[in-house]
Amino acid sequence: MTATGSTEVSRHENPPPPPWVMIPWPGAAVALAAAAVMVVASVVAWPEMAVEIVTREANGRHGESVAHRGVTAVAAPSALLGLTVLFSVGLRADHELLKRTPAVLDRSPERVRKVLSWTLMGLSVVVVVLHLGLLSLHTGDAYPLENAMAAAGGLLLVCLGVAAPLFAPGGSYTGGLERFRAAQGRLYRDAGIALVLAGIATAVAAAFDPWVAMGIAVGAVAVVFLVVGIAAAVQAARRPPE
Repeated sequence: MTATGSTEVSRHENPPPPPWVMIPWPGAAVALAAAAVMVVASVVAWPEMAVEIVTREANGRHGESVAHRGVTAVAAPSALLGLTVLFSVGLRADHELLKRTPAVLDRSPERVRKVLSWTLMGLSVVVVVLHLGLLSLHTGDAYPLENAMAAAGGLLLVCLGVAAPLFAPGGSYTGGLERFRAAQGRLYRDAGIALVLAGIATAVAAAFDPWVAMGIAVGAVAVVFLVVGIAAAVQAARRPPE
């Protein structure tokens, strides 16, 4: 084996680790802006917020559940900021857990970072909508929480659809498993289009019936990923071994 070949093998056996902190910009910027919006909304609503609200009435099996306005004011923005931190260190943590497996060979941390960025954008919208709904429970203001959450779910689906071409798993395997992995690349590009269209349909349906909208979203995700898995398996089976 040549020196070049030895270096290549060594590189694949010991892939360089990503940085300990790899912030998923611009999704992190959207999350920070969303957290700021939620904090401002909490401050504005605070004087009108009931100190406690009942979230579940007591019955024979459990006691009454209440939510304090202080918890409601900070829970959602804190959770979103925590999720941003988790996404920022998750790449290195994932590498440390899987570095001795084929899953990290030839995998691009930058692709994963972009997926996390788009995911964080969509989740930011969902968390903001939920936070405003929870504030409205304390203030008594009318707020179409179910419709708004369904619409936010549609926007999350659009973000996932944009990122879907990057979903194809990385790694370096052998035999049928490698053919199955490789077959997913082009399939996820088509899946992305399907998810974007489903997200738009979900957001539109949310204005009329939130439960129908959520049914569209859940059904679309299940069908898209099922089709990708089946199609990749069929292509891998038909492709001759190298």
